[in-house]
Amino acid sequence: MAKITMDGVEYEVSDGLSVVQASAEVGITVPHYCYHPSLTSPANCRMCLIELTPPGAPGPIRQLATGCSTRVADGMVINHNTPTVQAARASSLESLLAHHPLDCPTCDQAGECELQNFAQKFGHDVGNYAETKKTPPRKHLGPHVDLFTTRCVVCTRCTRFTEEVSGDAVLQLVNRGGKNEIDVYPGIPIDNKLSGNVVDICPVGALSSTDFMYRSRPWFLEEVDSVCTRCSKGCNITVEHREGETVRIKPRFNEDVNEFWMCDDGRYECGYVNSPDRLRMPFAREGDDLVACGWSDVFDAIAAAVQAAGGENVAVIASAWSTNEELHAVRRFATEAVRTSLIGLLSAAGDDEDTVYPGFTIEKDKNPNGAGARLILGDEVAQDSAIWDVLRRAKAAIVFSGIPDAELSDDAVEALEALDFLAVVDVGTSALTALADIVIPGTAYTEKDGCFTNSQQRVQKLNAAHPPLGTAMREWEFVRYAAEALGAEFDYTDEASVTADLVASTPAFAGVTLEAVGKRGYVLGSGEAEPEADNGNYAYAKMFWK
Repeated sequence: MAKITMDGVEYEVSDGLSVVQASAEVGITVPHYCYHPSLTSPANCRMCLIELTPPGAPGPIRQLATGCSTRVADGMVINHNTPTVQAARASSLESLLAHHPLDCPTCDQAGECELQNFAQKFGHDVGNYAETKKTPPRKHLGPHVDLFTTRCVVCTRCTRFTEEVSGDAVLQLVNRGGKNEIDVYPGIPIDNKLSGNVVDICPVGALSSTDFMYRSRPWFLEEVDSVCTRCSKGCNITVEHREGETVRIKPRFNEDVNEFWMCDDGRYECGYVNSPDRLRMPFAREGDDLVACGWSDVFDAIAAAVQAAGGENVAVIASAWSTNEELHAVRRFATEAVRTSLIGLLSAAGDDEDTVYPGFTIEKDKNPNGAGARLILGDEVAQDSAIWDVLRRAKAAIVFSGIPDAELSDDAVEALEALDFLAVVDVGTSALTALADIVIPGTAYTEKDGCFTNSQQRVQKLNAAHPPLGTAMREWEFVRYAAEALGAEFDYTDEASVTADLVASTPAFAGVTLEAVGKRGYVLGSGEAEPEADNGNYAYAKMFWK
């Protein structure tokens, strides 16, 4: 720890931090645009200027220094609000605003814009720039990213991201001096799997997401913490929603998992969550058609099918997209209610290898809870070939999916068509529901409370952004009622009760509680929960990362 003095008060802060980070640790805001803790610091915006007395300096020496590139040291004296600092920041801000348009009423960044915030707090009331403002054109940089060039303050966060994290350096500064602009090379758009991150880190709304543009003001959105479902990495995310609709997904800082980043596959998956093809009620097959039915019809049909086939001939197929709690409930349903050993695991097809960027890795396993499934169901059940072996031996099956755009091989279709009875739990119409006798509406991850276990054996918490659509039940609720129809009783009242049951019966999850999982997650076998951090980048993220 370093002992420093800021604005006349002595503090102890973590070693090696920039002044911006150290100030955030103790609750002091240092304005900045170019600085980002996971990127290099060019110190070009000059907004983070502070007055500094170096350690061991003879006498009251004060010098202006950039807080983003200056590291704290024991004995350092820092002043944030002297007249010299205030004048320097206001001057820097006036230069940055010289050509900035007054289009806050139409800018998507309005309401979460650091330019607005800092201009109000640190800027002049009136600008002195009297020349005609530049009006460079809006540019379409890629499938998900537009550039409003008039808003850009050339902080270079986006260009450094493409150089240091995505590694393709597709965004560059062109022209010189006052004509500096961000652009892509002719014919080479920003189209990598990390492109959405440049919108997140743009502090002034110059880079805008074509998927979110003009959809909602930020202050109308409610937020919940969740976990991305698009691979086994388990990126921490914030789900922003409004009136029952998922509107935007953004990365949430976790130093041990994804830092400040996430991939575009997870970011833009609102499509299936909000799809008109989502299932909102159960259906039963009548001839070639699926017709809406009641829940009592569903449970009666399942009970009749299990009785007709004999429990030992019924396959129960869990999903690697289900939470730990749901997997545990399905396991109990199979062994205690159906009384079968024919248990399989449905998984999304993965890539041959991880997609590795200089500053981020997208994992090849495209299932958010494959690790949890292996721990709860067993390695043998989780093998890719096991599911089809199980189905070939079964006369009836109950399949839990929830995997959007799941594809079935010819062998899979053949095995499913040979069944006397097939019930499918899914989030929307799919290749599976097309073969089913009973179709049960499932819940998307934005409608679930529970936990996933990522590839690091880190248990992480999902929180429901909104309730299930229509009359859909959460998976553990469906399992409880289906078990009752088969004469078994599961004492589940909410996700927490299922978590407690899972922990009590599965040694790998010993010590797991929702409190221990917290915001950072709980690594299985670690023996203790990681405390909620409020230092370093966590302090920075809490103050600046919206």
